[in-house]
Amino acid sequence: MIFRSIEAGLNSNVGCKRKNNQDNALASRGVYVVCDGMGGGKGGERASAQVAACFSQLAEQPSRNRTSIEHALSQSQQQVLELGQELGGIAGTTITGVVLPTRVEDSVHEQAIDEYCYVINVGDSRTYHMCAAEDGGWDASTFTRITRDHSERQNAIDSGEMLPEEALRNIPRNIITQCIGAPNGIAPDYYAADAFGRFIICSDGLHDEVDKERFAAIAAADNDPQTAADALVKAALRAGGNDNVTVVVVDMITPSPIGREWTVGKLAEHEDIGDLQDGTLQTLRTIDVRRS
Repeated sequence: MIFRSIEAGLNSNVGCKRKNNQDNALASRGVYVVCDGMGGGKGGERASAQVAACFSQLAEQPSRNRTSIEHALSQSQQQVLELGQELGGIAGTTITGVVLPTRVEDSVHEQAIDEYCYVINVGDSRTYHMCAAEDGGWDASTFTRITRDHSERQNAIDSGEMLPEEALRNIPRNIITQCIGAPNGIAPDYYAADAFGRFIICSDGLHDEVDKERFAAIAAADNDPQTAADALVKAALRAGGNDNVTVVVVDMITPSPIGREWTVGKLAEHEDIGDLQDGTLQTLRTIDVRRS
């Protein structure tokens, strides 16, 4: 596969209510992640920065596979655990985002790239996707959430214990079941996705402030990924800005015909993208892609 272009935009804002920004993000050489830190004082800020630094090292590698991503996550986990011990056990961070198997230069054109990319997740930050529209823009109707939150609210929804509206009313959004730095360890989710379209990666300061229909409309409104990222942050601030807000928008534009179905699947334990070379993503176990 050859990209005509791959471009990214990044914006992070402290919000209207917080004193410091505990979010960090990276958009470099085919690694695009958002980390939302948590912990008293500077704990969350330092935790998210440490994880972003680990993934910056991953971005310098000429190629990546599941093993190298797992190593970056394991290194992150150990560093944040040590930070928590230093600070009294109060450091942690989410991470979510997209990792291309082959390193690319920023804002590349006509570079051969792998057919699939990884999407990873620990916590309740989210990665979304949308496809190109026939007019050359982006199709808001294809807005799809890839990741599932590691949270008590999401558990209640997925188990059928509560409807989404009930969970929203009864379970606080910030009760998460996984984060980098958790003493009991982490069990990251790994997905394999077709490497084309627009990926939107964000902290909960965006997806909890802006409803999904408005989110999709804003994300699709501008072809420039930096302008799209800026507009999404502004929307979160206008909605109240109750938390730090960070978003990375990544456009992977390929010569593939408009209308080709985009697919994503959750990788099983020990399964890697390399195992898919004799098949397609259509043969994977599909994830729940409810527009949520």
